[in-house]
Amino acid sequence: MSEQSLDALEHELAGLLARVRPAERKKLSREIVRDLRNSQIKRIREQKNPDGSAYTRRKAQFITVQREMKFIWRGQQRSLKNWQQNKRMITGFDTDKGAVRSFRKGDIQRFVSVKKDRIKVKGKSKQTRMFKRLATARYMRIFANENEASVYFAPAAANIAAVHQFGLKERLRNMDIQYPSRQLLGYSPEDVRRIESLLIDFLTS
Repeated sequence: MSEQSLDALEHELAGLLARVRPAERKKLSREIVRDLRNSQIKRIREQKNPDGSAYTRRKAQFITVQREMKFIWRGQQRSLKNWQQNKRMITGFDTDKGAVRSFRKGDIQRFVSVKKDRIKVKGKSKQTRMFKRLATARYMRIFANENEASVYFAPAAANIAAVHQFGLKERLRNMDIQYPSRQLLGYSPEDVRRIESLLIDFLTS
């Protein structure tokens, strides 16, 4: 349903609801907003936008495995496997000595070769599902009174939710990360039909 259709429906229903007692309108608002929150949570868990399209998948995650390093140290070529390093030292399994050795970077004359592999990390679907915490009543809050009803995110989750909802940028580790839009909140066609049904049942009961 388009925004114009929603506006027209809202205007028509507002006139009918204005004749209903405030306490009854508040009761209806609560019923609508609870139903709407449940549908939002269900849709997020299904990883879908309100229009039914799937969320853009996360980028594949990789880990870097340090395979082998060869370098000239004090005139000798040394070979390390499964190495690690910090600002001053390189530590790994010295294949010539058959033991774990550490070398000061300042003593290394030059590097002959450095082999690294990037391995894609595969996880189970439940582990890779996005927004598991956001799709809970703890973070997805509701408000209802005799005049309005709304679903919103708690302050602790509002910022990250907005980044994904609108496809914004976020600065992480001194880098600007652009996120694709993944609509967490919104009306699906089924939501609109359900709200219409609740309103009709209420007004005709």
